[in-house]
Amino acid sequence: MIVTHKLIVIGFLFLVTLATGFWRGYAANPALSGTLHKLLGLAWVVYSVIVLYHSARPIQSRTAFYAAIAVLVVSMIALIATGSVLTLPKTETTAWLTLHRVASAIAVIASAILARILFLNRA
Repeated sequence: MIVTHKLIVIGFLFLVTLATGFWRGYAANPALSGTLHKLLGLAWVVYSVIVLYHSARPIQSRTAFYAAIAVLVVSMIALIATGSVLTLPKTETTAWLTLHRVASAIAVIASAILARILFLNRA
């Protein structure tokens, strides 16, 4: 599969994860949407790691690439941690939800930077 298609799959997984997160927030019984959200988030993380691992070999600008990967990894860990806290009973506060949303935004920005670096090296 071409790197462009892999990046499209990563973006699609993120958008579906984001959609199920909104669905979970507005659902009366968030069990199904929460489970689906967690599984899609895990698939997004695993697939992103696999794609980045295999595409890191031909990168010339390694410093920017690894810096963006570091930011992406930290944001993914923050997403998992804040998502775990949000699933605990009586801990769903706006502070944790805000941290979860900020980590999502940082992950999107880091992913966009990584995609740009990958596209520049393919040209």
